[in-house]
Amino acid sequence: MKVATIGVGNAGSKVVDAFLELYEETGRDVVSDAFALNTAESDLSVLQQVPDSKQVLLTSHDMRASGTGNKPELGAELMQNNLTVVKNALASIPLHDTDALLVAASLGGGTGSGGAPILADNLREWYDVPVFGFGILPNEHGHLEFNAARSFMDFGKTTDNLFVVDNARYLSADESIRDNYRRINRDIAKKWVTFLSAGEQSTDGAEMYIDAADLFAVLEMGGVSVLGYAEQEVEPAHKGGLIDKFRTNGDAVDRNVLSRKLVDTVKSATHNLTTEADLKTAEGVVLLVTGPSDELTQRGVDQARQYLQELTGAQRIAHGDDPRSGQQQMAVAILFTNVGNARRIDELKQRGKTAKQEIERRREERASKHRTMFTDPDDELDSLL
Repeated sequence: MKVATIGVGNAGSKVVDAFLELYEETGRDVVSDAFALNTAESDLSVLQQVPDSKQVLLTSHDMRASGTGNKPELGAELMQNNLTVVKNALASIPLHDTDALLVAASLGGGTGSGGAPILADNLREWYDVPVFGFGILPNEHGHLEFNAARSFMDFGKTTDNLFVVDNARYLSADESIRDNYRRINRDIAKKWVTFLSAGEQSTDGAEMYIDAADLFAVLEMGGVSVLGYAEQEVEPAHKGGLIDKFRTNGDAVDRNVLSRKLVDTVKSATHNLTTEADLKTAEGVVLLVTGPSDELTQRGVDQARQYLQELTGAQRIAHGDDPRSGQQQMAVAILFTNVGNARRIDELKQRGKTAKQEIERRREERASKHRTMFTDPDDELDSLL
């Protein structure tokens, strides 16, 4: 599946940058075009893969291009006021080679959380292709959770499917902030670029190619989607003697062992999700297995599909292989779509409500301090105003 990726805000733009970096490294041609939209000129300047010609600064004559200060209302306003500029910039998207649009944004800040839903809503009017959201949940507490809870609901309503990633699941206490987020962006990109290879014609000849119609039949179910991902190193091919070959009926590799390995990798992927979710509530599943063709067995894929059917009870399961000669890992990417229950999201909404109450309490407290500090209760001091 080929997507035109549009990053909104700092985090979303850096994820798109990582998508392009992974494309350069792996050759997985899943991005038809890439853009970065931001309100801070300094954030755009650090992008290494998105060309300058594809970067759009959202600003106005009465404000500096220095960001929104984590104010989603300002992000929404700037996106709304720059829609004509954005539409003209996106006119270069090769629609003949684009299956969907993917809008990536952090939901906790200002530009992404406020601007991404506005953009997605308009993209559905401008283009006759699906618009998918890529929402990144913040790991910080307080007002960013309030921002994220509101943006999550708006983003879900304005997209055909909302892919959710929880940053908190990727953080490491042993790394610097910069190293943490660079690793997180690469990890996110690696998983999603692998998944987006579903529906792509492999040069090594897939035996169970995922038809685009089957893929979109799952994705059009909408709602919230989470991705499971796992990989295992590929062991060197057997170089044993006659006894080894005899034990495997003349084959250099035991196909039963490979099948079990594939199923085990699928099971690992169901426990390594981009955000915690109740997989039993998923309505659709897309399973993609990739790696050297000798590692991908028909029996393994069939058993994996049966396992996912029993795990989810999904109405639709699209599955396929993506053989890659020379790849050193067997990888599994599984999309669970229209998930009906996700503890992290429920928690985010509740914490967002608590944060709102705290914000209002502090606002009243601040106003009270100002009244005390800047007024004379005895009214004996003359004002100069």
